[in-house]
Amino acid sequence: MNSRMLKTELYKICSKKVVWISMLAFLALYLLLKLQFIDNVGVKYTLEPMRPQLTEAVNQEELHRLVQSSGYECSVEQMKPYIPTPVFEYLEGYRENERVYRSLNSDLAVKLNNYFERIDNREAFIQELAQDVSASGRTSLDQAKARLLQAYRDTPVLIELNLESSANNFIDVNHAAIFPGLIMLIIIVGLAGTYSDEYTSGTQAALLTARKGRGGVFLSKVTAGGIFVSGVVLIMEALYMIVTAICHHAPSSTVSAASTYGLSLTAYAGSVYGFCLRQIGGTLLAGLTLGSIVMCLSVYSKNALVPFFAAGVYYGGTAVYANTISFPKYLSAFWSLPGELSLFMLQTQFELMESGHYTSLFGALVPTLAANAVFNLLLMAVCLTACYIGYTRKQVRG
Repeated sequence: MNSRMLKTELYKICSKKVVWISMLAFLALYLLLKLQFIDNVGVKYTLEPMRPQLTEAVNQEELHRLVQSSGYECSVEQMKPYIPTPVFEYLEGYRENERVYRSLNSDLAVKLNNYFERIDNREAFIQELAQDVSASGRTSLDQAKARLLQAYRDTPVLIELNLESSANNFIDVNHAAIFPGLIMLIIIVGLAGTYSDEYTSGTQAALLTARKGRGGVFLSKVTAGGIFVSGVVLIMEALYMIVTAICHHAPSSTVSAASTYGLSLTAYAGSVYGFCLRQIGGTLLAGLTLGSIVMCLSVYSKNALVPFFAAGVYYGGTAVYANTISFPKYLSAFWSLPGELSLFMLQTQFELMESGHYTSLFGALVPTLAANAVFNLLLMAVCLTACYIGYTRKQVRG
C-alpha cells in the first residue's frame, strides 16, 4: 500500500454522491424533528437555577418520608413547608405567564417525587438482591447476582436531582433506533461496492495485477474503508450532539447517568457525558464491524446490491430482535444472545447497562456489554480475514 493507492480508494468511496446526499438528508431530518422542541416551555424554562435550594430541600428526611407516604404523588402544596422560600419567589416571577408558571410548578412536583422514587427503587432493588444472593446456590445465575451485588457495594452510584430534560435527550440520541440506524445505512451505502464495483466497471483485472500486489490493494481498501467509517460516525455524532444541545440545551452540570430516565438501577457511576462518549465509541466499533461485513460480502459478489441488502438485513434484523424481546434479568440466555450481541446494542448500550447484566462464556462471567464488544471484534477479524483470502485468491479473467 502507498499513499497514492490509499487516496485512490478513498476517492472511490467519497465520490459517491449518494453517500453525501443521504447524509445531508438524514441530518436535515434530525434537525427538523428536533427544532420543534427549541421553543418548548419545558426546555426554555427549568428549575436548574434553583438547584442549590432544591438540593437543600431533598436532603430533609421529613420530606422524603412525606413523598414516600403519598406513593410519590405529593403535590407542591404538601411539600411547601420543606421547600426554601427562594424557590417560590422564582416561580412567582413567572406568575404573569400562566403557561410557564404551570409548567414550572408541575415540574417541581414531578421531579421531586421522581427523585425520591428513584432512590427508593434502587435501595429496594439492592436489598432484594442481597436477600436473594444470601439464599442462592452456585449456578451461573447465582454468581451473576452475587457479582452485581458486589458491584453495587464497591461502586456507589449517586442519583442527583435531574432538573432539565437535556440529560435524557443526550443519552437518547443513540438510544432511539432510527438515528444510529441511519449512520449504519450510510456506511453500507458507501462500502457496498468496494469490490463488486470493480467487476462492474471492468477494472478488476488491472487491480489484481497491480505492482503493489493484491495484498497492497486489499490493505488500501480496508484502510480507506476504516477512514470513511470513522469520518461518517464522528461527523454524524458531532452534528447530532450539536443539534441536541441547541434544541434541548446541554446539561448544565455533570449530572450522573443514573439520574436520567431508565438508568436508576445502573451500576455505571459516570456522568451523562461519559455515557454519551461510551455510546459514540460503541457506534464507531459497530460501524467498523459492519463495514468489514459489507466489504467481505462485496468481495464475493458481482453486484453491490447483494452486500447492501445482506448487511442491511443483518443489522436491521438483529436490531429489531433486540428491541422486540425482553432481556432476561442478570444473565444472558441462549435465545437472547442475538439481540444482546447485536451491533445496535453496542451503539445504544442502554438496555445492557440499565442494571447489571452478565454473559457466561464457558463458565466465566463477563459483563454482557464487554461480551458484545469482544464478539464484534472477533466478527470483524473473521470478516476481514475472509475478505483478504477471497480477494487475494481471485482469478484474473481475460
